[in-house]
Amino acid sequence: MRKLLLQIHLWVSLLLGLFIVVICTTGSLLVIENDVEKWIHPQLYQPTPGHASLLDVQQSVEQAFSGFKMDRIELSTEDGLYQVRLSKDVNGKASTQNVYVDPGSAHVLGPVGPSRNVFFTKVLQIHRYLLAQDVFGKANASIVVGFMGIGLIIILATGAYLWWPGLRKFALGFRIIRNKGKLALNLGLHKTVGIVTIPFLLVFALTGTAYQLDKYVFGWLGMSTKTEAAASWSKTTKINGSPLSLDTIVQNAQERFPNLELVRVQLPTKPDQTYQLAMKEGYSPSGSSNVTVYEDPYTGEILGKTNPNAPMAFYSAWKRGLHFAVWGGEPVRIGSFLMGMMPLFLMITGMVIWQFKARARRRSKSSSRIKESPPATMVPSMSSAE
Repeated sequence: MRKLLLQIHLWVSLLLGLFIVVICTTGSLLVIENDVEKWIHPQLYQPTPGHASLLDVQQSVEQAFSGFKMDRIELSTEDGLYQVRLSKDVNGKASTQNVYVDPGSAHVLGPVGPSRNVFFTKVLQIHRYLLAQDVFGKANASIVVGFMGIGLIIILATGAYLWWPGLRKFALGFRIIRNKGKLALNLGLHKTVGIVTIPFLLVFALTGTAYQLDKYVFGWLGMSTKTEAAASWSKTTKINGSPLSLDTIVQNAQERFPNLELVRVQLPTKPDQTYQLAMKEGYSPSGSSNVTVYEDPYTGEILGKTNPNAPMAFYSAWKRGLHFAVWGGEPVRIGSFLMGMMPLFLMITGMVIWQFKARARRRSKSSSRIKESPPATMVPSMSSAE
């Protein structure tokens, strides 16, 4: 059994290891994206005191980007800034623009996304699709990345089994031998670092695989990964005059649910669509919203509210919270970055171990052939014949 698992661990690592390392490394870089952005663009992270009205924010961004309409505003950001998404139809296709807005003055601070940082846009494409989206399409590329996640789970599970020294020798599993050659050193580092990081990497692997494949798995079971909401909540039949202002819509929701924290507002883009207000009720494992309130844009009537304890909502919140490590602040973010870089370290030490063992096997086979070869035939001399 151990020999079989060793072969599985070795060959899955050799075949998929490079792709897995790329996915994990790019994931680590995405964890520190905001920190890098603050360093590169410090002027975008300096909000002024006060709170401008949401109507002022809407007018400000739509004036700055002619032809665009604000369709979403993110209120609860880590740095106290608003993040606004604008969209417009261009030849039948939606064009979007994301911008930071100062909540105090309602001034547009600068754009976010592909137009601001090409590097992290490419990193995200590698992490999600391994840059295969143009070849296979995004859906198929996601499936490929999902199977890479399964490969990582197999590597971690077999690695944990191979590491296990037993209860009596448990402490020896963390021993790193430094004075018996490079093979022993790399073997100790590989095993020790591997077993320490396995719990964290396993969480990232399971949740990352779920992000890519769970809709197919749940689909086979006749289930949906979307939070349940009545279809009538998203449509209004009371189209009459002009819709209420965004400030009025938000005020109505906050008066109805005073204990909920407003996180995001999705504005209607068609006359018959309703407002969707993402709010946080109690503790949210995702660190963000866990309920959605639907409100009629013409009457201000609350049409419905999702249940944060519904099975799919609960599952989605924990999946996001664990994969993106959005809780715990700076220490958790630094730890997540380091854990995501560990597969690169394990790949290097694993390749060194494999090379040393391959050389040892070749030397062993060579010496065996020498020992097994018959001695050369000796021709007797005349003197011995006599």
